[in-house]
Amino acid sequence: MKRLVTDRSRAAAGIIALVLGAALIQFSLGAAPSSAATTATKELCGTRTLPFEKFAPDVAVICDETYMYVSSNGVASHSMMVGITGWNQQVPLPMLVSTSLAQMWRFPLKPVAAASEIATTGVGGTGIMLNGISNFNATKPAPNSTGSVYLASADPKLQGELDTCAGHAGRGDDYHYHAEPSCLISVLGSESALAGYQLDGYPIYGSKEANGASATALDKCQGHDSGDGRGYHYHFTTAAPYSPMCFHGQVPADVSTTGQPSAGPARGAGEPVQVVITGMTFNLTGTSKLEYTYQGKAGSVSYTPTTTGCWSFVYVNPPPGSPGSGTSGACRRTETMPVPSASMAPSITPGSSTGSTTGSTTGQRTAASAANTTVPVKAAVVYKNVLITQVKCSKGKVTKTLTATKCPSGYKLLSKKTTVTKVLVPPMLPPAQSTVPTSGTQGGMQGGTQGGMQGGTQGGMQGVTEKFESVVKSSNGTFVLKSTSSVDEGTLPATYTCDGKSLSPQFSWSGTPSGTKSYALIMHTIPGPARPGEIAAAVSYSWVLYNIAGSTTSIAEGATDVGTAGVQSHGPGTYGAPCSQGSGAKQYTFTVYALSSTISLDAKNATGDAVRSAIKSITLALAAMNVKASRG
Repeated sequence: MKRLVTDRSRAAAGIIALVLGAALIQFSLGAAPSSAATTATKELCGTRTLPFEKFAPDVAVICDETYMYVSSNGVASHSMMVGITGWNQQVPLPMLVSTSLAQMWRFPLKPVAAASEIATTGVGGTGIMLNGISNFNATKPAPNSTGSVYLASADPKLQGELDTCAGHAGRGDDYHYHAEPSCLISVLGSESALAGYQLDGYPIYGSKEANGASATALDKCQGHDSGDGRGYHYHFTTAAPYSPMCFHGQVPADVSTTGQPSAGPARGAGEPVQVVITGMTFNLTGTSKLEYTYQGKAGSVSYTPTTTGCWSFVYVNPPPGSPGSGTSGACRRTETMPVPSASMAPSITPGSSTGSTTGSTTGQRTAASAANTTVPVKAAVVYKNVLITQVKCSKGKVTKTLTATKCPSGYKLLSKKTTVTKVLVPPMLPPAQSTVPTSGTQGGMQGGTQGGMQGGTQGGMQGVTEKFESVVKSSNGTFVLKSTSSVDEGTLPATYTCDGKSLSPQFSWSGTPSGTKSYALIMHTIPGPARPGEIAAAVSYSWVLYNIAGSTTSIAEGATDVGTAGVQSHGPGTYGAPCSQGSGAKQYTFTVYALSSTISLDAKNATGDAVRSAIKSITLALAAMNVKASRG
C-alpha cells in the first residue's frame, strides 16, 4: 500500500485507510450482515467517530452493530519524552497498524454498567484518546503493587517517569499516557473537552466540567452522571489518582486491555535510570532521535526504519541496563486477538474487583497461542455522513418538497434546508488472511494483502472506480462545500480536465465556524493500488491552496488570485487538471478547511502533505465533496 510515508501526518494512511485532510475515511471490511442496522446505531456511530477526525490520518475509525473499532499508529503529534528524569530506557515506536479487525482497539457502542467496579491494572491500556494514544491507569508494574490500587510508590508521575505531556514509552516501546494528557487537552482547546473512550465504552473528559469548574462528585472510578445529557462519563483529575483505576462498565471478554495487539515489544526491557531527557525528534520514515544527559554526559538513542516493523538502532553513551549498545536491529512481533463473530456473542466480565480469566485486564497471549489461532473475518457495517438538501417549491397553486438543491424550472423557491444523515457504506470483500504473519514475513504479507485491498477499494489504474472513498462531507454538520461546476458524487465536466480547458472548478462554502481566520482548499486523488515494495498507494494532489482570506466564501472558475498556491503533483501551474491515462473512472476529492489562523509555509515547499500537516492543529471544521473523471 504505500512507500514508508514521507511525514508523520501520513502515519496511518493506507494501512487502515487513506484518511485525507482531516476527513476520516470509514470503510467496510466484509460483506454486510443480512439484518439492517438501526437508525439509532447509525447515529451513534457517527457521533462516536466525528471527534477523531481532528487527528486523521493518524487515527482511523470504523463501526459495526456492536463495536467501534479504532486503529492508530500510536505516535503523538505533540512533543514526546521531553522532561523525563526517571527513564526506563524505552523509546516511542509506531504500531504495526492493520486492516484486520483482529488488530484494532474495540469499544462497545452501547456501554452497560457493571454490577460492581472492575479493577484496571498497570499492565495494559484502559482506553484510547482521540489522537490515537492509549491511556493507562495511574500506576505502573511494581514489586509492591498489583497495579489495581493506587500507590504513590508505583506512581510514574511522582517518580519523574512522565514527560511534560503526561506520557512516556512503556516496556513495549509504546507511547501512552498515565494522567490527564495536557498537550492533547491543549489541542482540544478545553479541559472540559472529550478526550477519548475507556474500554468499557464510556467516554472520558478532561478534569473540568463544561462550565469550567473542576469535576466533582466523582465515584471510585472517577466518573459520574452529571445530569447534563451526556450520561455516565469519566474525568481525568489533577490530584492522584489522575486516571481511572477501575471500569464502571462491563468489559467484554474479547476486548483486550493491552492495546493494539500488534504492539509486541521490539526490544528487551531497559532498566530504570536517572537521566534528564532533553530532546526528542520523531521521523516516521527517517531517523528519530532521543537525547538525554546521564551523569553529566550527553547520550542519545537514534533509530531508523529498515522495513515494516523493523528499525536499526544506534546507541551513544548508553546507561547501564540499556536494551542495546552500538548499532543493532529490532523488529516488533505480531500478536493478534480473536475477532468476535456473529455466532460468538461477547461474554461479559463478571462484576468483581479483581477481574477474571474471561475479563482479564492484562489480555496477554503467548506467541504460540497467537500463531495457532485462525483469525475469523468480521463483517463491519460502516456509515458515512451525507448532506441531504430539500427544497420547497411552488408554481401557482402547486407546492412540492423535493430532495434537490434547486427548484425545477418555472417553480419559485419557498425554503431550503440541508441536514446531515448517516448512510451505509457499500461493503467490500476483505483480503485473504489465513494465518498470522511473523515479524519476518510481515512486510511481504502486508504488501500482498493490503495492495489487494487498495485495488479493490479504490479501483485505481486497473479498473473502474464506481464506489467512492468514503469522506465525511461536513465535520460539524453545518460547514458545507458546493460547486456550480459539478455535483457531489457526480462527473467532473471535461472543461476542468486536460481534455478540455484545464480550468479549475468553481466552489463556494457556507456555515463557516466562528473564529475562522483563513481557509485552505486541497484536491487529491488516490491514483492506483500499491506498487511492489509499497505499503500504500501514493496520494496525488491536483490543487493546493492555503492562506485564503477568512472573508472569502467562494472561488470563481479558473481563478488564479485566491490565497497562496502550493505545489501540485502534476507539474507547473496552480491547478493540475485531471489527466489520468488509465481506463475507467477515477475519484477526486475536494476539501475546504476552516482554520483558526494562517500558516507560515514557503509556497515552493507547500506540498499537499506539508499543508495538511501545517493546518492539522488549527482546523476548526472541514467540508468535502467527491467527483469522478474518466478518459477513454
